[in-house]
Amino acid sequence: MRHICLYSLLTLFFFSSSFAQITESDRLFKMATDFVKEKRYAEAVSIFEKLARNNEHDAQYNLAFLINGGKGITKNYSEALFWAFLAHLGKIEKAEELTQDLVDIVPEKVLRDVREKVLEHLLVRFANKDRAVLTELGDFYLLIVDEQDFENAYLWYNVASAIGIENSGDIRDKVEKELEPDTIVKVQSASRKRYEEFTENKVIENEKRIKTKEQDYES
Repeated sequence: MRHICLYSLLTLFFFSSSFAQITESDRLFKMATDFVKEKRYAEAVSIFEKLARNNEHDAQYNLAFLINGGKGITKNYSEALFWAFLAHLGKIEKAEELTQDLVDIVPEKVLRDVREKVLEHLLVRFANKDRAVLTELGDFYLLIVDEQDFENAYLWYNVASAIGIENSGDIRDKVEKELEPDTIVKVQSASRKRYEEFTENKVIENEKRIKTKEQDYES
């Protein structure tokens, strides 16, 4: 994980080129952190926002931090909270503290609106077949909502487990213990529909491959 360093407030980490190939994302991230060090905050915000919109969670946290501090852009608590929530779902540790600080500041209506916006963002990623979002959707209902929603968390972790995402089955099974048997059956049915929606193109491709093999065999 990569974070910018504003003296001792944030942490910066880069992969050595000897261990991983430097990507365009890495290059942009380093450029943005250099801008922060030079107090060229507006330029840093521009880059972090580009990376954040590409679902890079470390950039989302850094963007939230700068917006919350009014550095390089006007201070905006609701916008900072949006990016902080996403960073939190992306397992950026410092994001949890930032989200809590912001939750304590914004009015309840704003908080509801931001949560809805986060969910909409996650569902767009789901529609785009982003595997990583499946566990984030599960976490949304455990970490972001006002009261934990075990039904929806179970639904998304059930899909994630079926897709083969590591550790998702363990979390699903823990959440299942919070649900009544009739609820479990109902949610399992709903999760199957989401699973089929997510894998629809793959199912069609597999059916085409099977049909092609059958035709080759018959010929």
